[in-house]
Amino acid sequence: NHGFLDVRGARFDPPVVVTGAKDARVTGLRLRDAAGWRFQGLSVLSDATRDGPLVEFRDSRDIAFDGGSVSSGKDVREWSRQTWRAKVRDGIRVRGRDIRLTNNRLSGVNHGITARGHAIRVAKNVISWFAGDGIRALADNSVYRGNTIETCVKINDNHDDGIQSWSTGASGRPGTGVVRDIRIEANTIRNGRVPGLTCTLQGIGFFDGIFQDVVIRRNVVIVNHWHGITVMGADGVAISDNLVVDADPATAGTPWIAITAHKDGRAARNGLIKGNITQGPPTNPKFRQNQAGVRAENNRVVPSARAGIRLWNAEN
Repeated sequence: NHGFLDVRGARFDPPVVVTGAKDARVTGLRLRDAAGWRFQGLSVLSDATRDGPLVEFRDSRDIAFDGGSVSSGKDVREWSRQTWRAKVRDGIRVRGRDIRLTNNRLSGVNHGITARGHAIRVAKNVISWFAGDGIRALADNSVYRGNTIETCVKINDNHDDGIQSWSTGASGRPGTGVVRDIRIEANTIRNGRVPGLTCTLQGIGFFDGIFQDVVIRRNVVIVNHWHGITVMGADGVAISDNLVVDADPATAGTPWIAITAHKDGRAARNGLIKGNITQGPPTNPKFRQNQAGVRAENNRVVPSARAGIRLWNAEN
């Protein structure tokens, strides 16, 4: 146990590589104003003595974190609500440029991965047993691909999302800026049941635009909330070839796919909803697909989640 690893101002070219030896671990990792680091197979396990994210890269660039494990504690599946509230921490939080988070396993975390900055790649991570949002996709010119996000745990009033994004302008208020050029591709979001702690999980929720030049493609979303894939405030958003079905018909409503106006009333522009498989269009007029600036083509409606999954598997 190497304790908390805190690095400030260390920059390397060529990069330095840190690998996790068998059974070695740290209780936390933080880089500030750093560059040229590669972390491979590192185990990060909280000792519950500090706050903040378990892994944080702040104002850093050219960083990779691959094949690691990140958790707020052992045996999280046995935790009570009180234990979750006392011990859970955010998983990975990054702000910078050219940062890659790949092939990691996060378990027993609040928000799984939060990405701000430019040119962030979040790929092939597994985020399970989380209490907030699986991924917060806030970085421009970034890719979120092939991640698995499953089993949300309800411990507070946060509206939990598999993948969430929002924009911030100079004021810092949500919905006052623009998130640009991101791809949300081939991710799987599915909610499991946790006795006494099952959350109502929203799928992909982009609620405070503007979102510009965004592709949401080939994702599997199986959730128990009506927001399957929702984008509010769009300029050039394409939602195509996704599967969106209901994880539990007894709760919250059938999930939909929708592109709508910004919360301040600005109409969507150049929106496309095409080739998706879903259980039905939105019933709320605010979220219907036939809005100004949004085109819907060749979407298929299935009678049940089972029928949708069967059709998806046959075609993929």
